[in-house]
Amino acid sequence: MRRLGYVWQRIATILGLLLLTIPALVWGASLDLKVTPDLVEIGAWFRGHRVTVSGMIPPGAEAVMEVVGQTSDEHLMRKGRRGGLWMNVGEIDIHNAPSLYMVMSSNPKLLDTAVSEAPWGFAALKRRVTLSGMIDDQEKPQFFDQFLELKGSEGLYTTFKDPIKKSRAADDLVPVKGEFRLPTNVKPGTYEVCLTVIQDGQVSAKTCGELQVKMVGFPAMLTTLAYEHGATYGILAVIIAIVTGFAIGFLFKGGGGH
Repeated sequence: MRRLGYVWQRIATILGLLLLTIPALVWGASLDLKVTPDLVEIGAWFRGHRVTVSGMIPPGAEAVMEVVGQTSDEHLMRKGRRGGLWMNVGEIDIHNAPSLYMVMSSNPKLLDTAVSEAPWGFAALKRRVTLSGMIDDQEKPQFFDQFLELKGSEGLYTTFKDPIKKSRAADDLVPVKGEFRLPTNVKPGTYEVCLTVIQDGQVSAKTCGELQVKMVGFPAMLTTLAYEHGATYGILAVIIAIVTGFAIGFLFKGGGGH
């Protein structure tokens, strides 16, 4: 009898958890997330690209949109003074850092740094990213802030000031739309675009889509040569350097003759 009672207790617990998650699942299915375009091609004249993200949220709710690249490890050299000179004194390894992180919301307060427990924003990144190497524990917060500044200067980590726009409600749902621009130095790969719904200060639903960034044309050819045909790439690089050198020499020689 005790075992039977335990089994029924477990079943009741599982059913309770399912009932709690049903509203989030329903909203997640109705968010209708769309990423336009969902494929961006990097060609020889790529100068960044504007992407639009749209979806539907309940009336009275707020939304947060994130664009997250694949995580990887990065290695930075630490500078220090040795004998009065600045030089590399060690390496700092940064783990689980996304290659790209962009975030925007329908309410700027949701991106306030004071909201440290939110599962989005730089505060959330700080909880996921770890540092190791030539660094003490008490130095890690400072170095992480410097890492954010570095990524921000490269346009890879961004908090957008322009809010997600809400439209008039239709069929008991509010259309929302956000726009962002991929930086020129974005890497090829698959990026996750997520829309999170916040109601009464709590996350009620979240859905994600994919954005593909693909290299095409001449840059794609060079990348293929570099990684799959190293010898051919090296010969081509030497030929290009020689031709460029002759062309520059000819131009300067021609200019000097006048």
